[in-house]
Amino acid sequence: MLLVLLIVSIFRSEKSTYFKFGPSKDLIVISVEIDTWKKWILLNIFIWLVKGCDVMVNEIGSPILGFRVYNPDKKIIDDFTKNQLNFLANAMWFVNGFRTVLMAVITITQVDIAFSGMIVSEIVSIFTVRHLLNCKTFVIKNNLENEDDAILMV
Repeated sequence: MLLVLLIVSIFRSEKSTYFKFGPSKDLIVISVEIDTWKKWILLNIFIWLVKGCDVMVNEIGSPILGFRVYNPDKKIIDDFTKNQLNFLANAMWFVNGFRTVLMAVITITQVDIAFSGMIVSEIVSIFTVRHLLNCKTFVIKNNLENEDDAILMV
């Protein structure tokens, strides 16, 4: 990553508006000029909220709905009705598609905006993965033939 940043910074065009940081007269996001620090911070807060929600939905909600819809071995669904599952799954994927387009338009405007969203996604992912792992019980089996010697890890 550092190599890419170094190469880009050496060979970038002086006319480029992409490889800048902070507010600028040239930074226009969805027809809004981001020319003050207040606007730039508000844009980043918006991106953090969207990216944070995206990570939580994709790491928690998507598996719940996806496994019920696409798992060929799960023939009996007892926690959703057919219509609820149909609506929730399609609504989630529609919103995810809309968010993908919106974030693509926003994050290609300037590199600091893209990095800001990526960093928040990674931070939120650490917490969601940790939460999901905390809900599980881990059993470590020794290389012994007797399964009674398994160590229970909580």
